[in-house]
Amino acid sequence: MIRFLDMRDKLKNGDYPALCVFGSDAWVKRKAVSNVFERFNVTDDGFSVDYLDAPTVSDIKLACSTPSMFCDKKLVVCENFVFPEGGKAQDIKRQLADFLRNADGSFCLVFVTDTDKNFDFDGIEKINCNRLDKDSVSKWIISYCKRQQVTVDKLCAEKLAVYCLNDMARVSVETQKLLDYGEFTVEAVESLVHKDAEYVVYDLSGCIADKNVARAIELYRGLIARGEENRALFSLLYNFYRRVYYVKTSAYSTEETASYLGVKAGAVGFAKETAKKYKPMQLKKALEYFEQADARLRSFLDENEVMNMLIMQLISL
Repeated sequence: MIRFLDMRDKLKNGDYPALCVFGSDAWVKRKAVSNVFERFNVTDDGFSVDYLDAPTVSDIKLACSTPSMFCDKKLVVCENFVFPEGGKAQDIKRQLADFLRNADGSFCLVFVTDTDKNFDFDGIEKINCNRLDKDSVSKWIISYCKRQQVTVDKLCAEKLAVYCLNDMARVSVETQKLLDYGEFTVEAVESLVHKDAEYVVYDLSGCIADKNVARAIELYRGLIARGEENRALFSLLYNFYRRVYYVKTSAYSTEETASYLGVKAGAVGFAKETAKKYKPMQLKKALEYFEQADARLRSFLDENEVMNMLIMQLISL
C-alpha cells in the first residue's frame, strides 16, 4: 500500500497496471488521480482517458484494450465499481487478476472508491487517500511551496493546517492565496486565513479548560462582535463538549469516532486534546450546565448573560 504523500516517488519507480485510489478525503483522491495523469504525461483530452461509471468487467477490458490516440499510455478511471456479494466477488477478482497478469503496459486502470475492500487481487496497488493528519498536511504545504520556490517553516505550515482542520480542499486554496499574497509567515496566516468555526470553538474551549478567564471572555466577545449569534455559538460549543465527553468515555479510533459523530477527523483530534484536561465526571457536569443554559435561552433570558454565566461555570469545573 502506498501513502498519498509518497505516491509521486513510487509511481516514478514503478509501472503499475492498476491502482485502487481509496479513502475518505475527496480532494486527496482527485489529486491522486491527477498525479497518475502527470506521471504518464496524459492529458484529459477525451482521447487518452476513459471514465467509466459502475462498469462491468467487460466494460473495463474493452476500455483498457482500446489504445490511446495521442499518448503512449491509456488511462481508464473507474468509479462506483461494485463487487457482488459472497463467492461471486472472488470470481470477479480472479477475472481482473487474470486480465492484469497479461497487461502489456499500454494502459493503467484506476479504481476510485471509498474503501479498499475486495481490491486485494494480483496486479493492483492501493493508494491510501484517507484524510491526512496535521504532520502530513504540513509536509504537503512545505513541499508544494518549495515547488513554487517559496520556503515555509514548519510552524507556519502547522498553523495553516490547524486553522483549516486538515481539510485539504481548504488547505490548498489558502496555501495558494498566501503564495499569491507574497507573504507566507505566521503573521500572514493569522491575518489572512479565516479560521474554521470548529477551530474557533476549540480555541475558546482551550481557554476555558486552562481556566484563562480573561482570554475566554475576550474570545467570546470577539466572536459576538464579528457577527456570530449567541445561539449558534452555544450550539457549536455544546456539540464540541459533547464530542469531548464521547472521546473521553469511549475507546474508538479517530476515524470511527469521526464517522459516528459525522465530523472531520481533525475535529476529533481537537476534542481528544481537550479531553486530556478533564475527568469524565467533570465533562458530565459540563453537559448539565449546557442543559441549564439551554433552558434559560428558551426562556428568552438575556443571551449574553446566559453565555457569560455558562463560560464561568465551565471554567469553574
